[in-house]
Amino acid sequence: MGPRMMRRGSGLRQVAKAIRDGAYRLATVAERVTGKPELLPPAHLRLYYYRTLSPARFKRACDDVEHELKHAGLKPEHRVLDVGSGIGNLAIGLLDYLKGGYDGIEIHEEAVAWCQQTITPRHPQFRFHRADVASVAYNREGGTAATAYRFPFPDRSFDAILLSSVFTHMLPQDVEHYVREIGRLLTPHGVCVASYFVLDDESRAGVESGRSFMSFDVMHPSGVCRLHDADVPEAAVAYEETFIRQIHERAGLSIRHQRRGRWWNGEAHDQDVLAVALRAER
Repeated sequence: MGPRMMRRGSGLRQVAKAIRDGAYRLATVAERVTGKPELLPPAHLRLYYYRTLSPARFKRACDDVEHELKHAGLKPEHRVLDVGSGIGNLAIGLLDYLKGGYDGIEIHEEAVAWCQQTITPRHPQFRFHRADVASVAYNREGGTAATAYRFPFPDRSFDAILLSSVFTHMLPQDVEHYVREIGRLLTPHGVCVASYFVLDDESRAGVESGRSFMSFDVMHPSGVCRLHDADVPEAAVAYEETFIRQIHERAGLSIRHQRRGRWWNGEAHDQDVLAVALRAER
């Protein structure tokens, strides 16, 4: 594809995005007229994150991540870091449970603002922070490269860290840097729960046969991952299992448990989930 065609494709993508965003905001206006629960995010933000207006879908998102962390050992007294906190689904799921404290990190400025204005005043132990990290897919004007971003917390600050659908939208050097940050931030007995599209013999065969719920046909130059879209690399990324294990080893982390998803066999968004902790010798 030549430069002119690439520019044309980029322009059409931007027009489509503007039309879609306008339609989403009309849904928010309509919802303000009819009314909605206070802790239900605005319609246009729910559409952006979950592609549906259904309050039940948002409630399911809250319940799913709450269950994931509790299954990994979350206790009420723990302190939680939610990387990619979105429109507050984990925070809302934990409001009646968590006492130790919560910090959410998110690059989408409007999502952070809604959480700060709606959740934090009612529940001050739940705090939200904007990370202006650059991403071709989600924050093109970001001021900080992901490889240079240091999470604004002291070492050993968190008993539980969640990254839900974060590493599925990041490139190799960025993922490795974040994994090192996880190794810095976890307490000695803490756990990090993170989702991936993991490529092993079985899932790779599913991708190559076309059974995956989305395609991963583009090999990244690093050889450690496959991309869904060459023009927007962070749109979706699937990683070789060997790479995932290597970067955790280098960060002083060990994979304690791996729940295999079925994304590679056509089940939408059913990602692989890893629970990791500091190695005992650290």
